[in-house]
Amino acid sequence: MDELVLRTVVFQFDGRVLEIFGLTDTRRYHVAQLKEPETVRGPNRKGRSTVKLGSNAFDIDADEMALLTPFLGRVTEAIRAAHASRPVDDPDWTHGTSSAGSG
Repeated sequence: MDELVLRTVVFQFDGRVLEIFGLTDTRRYHVAQLKEPETVRGPNRKGRSTVKLGSNAFDIDADEMALLTPFLGRVTEAIRAAHASRPVDDPDWTHGTSSAGSG
């Protein structure tokens, strides 16, 4: 289990499932259902960057960004591997609406 504890958020990642523990809520995602994380803003004048991951966006200070970047790299690798293995003929596979096996 890979765990990263920051000031306002905790991430746990087992290679397939990412759990995000925020100050007010908890989210759990399978890598097959995620888009790659992205830095959407920053760093600003205070050194904070906004990182989007799943349906969450986090403001991360520069010192924590140095810790978060390699963690997100491992998550990104798993997302890419999951997406590469998805069925080519099923565009809805990553949205949990796959029709594979039905009928």
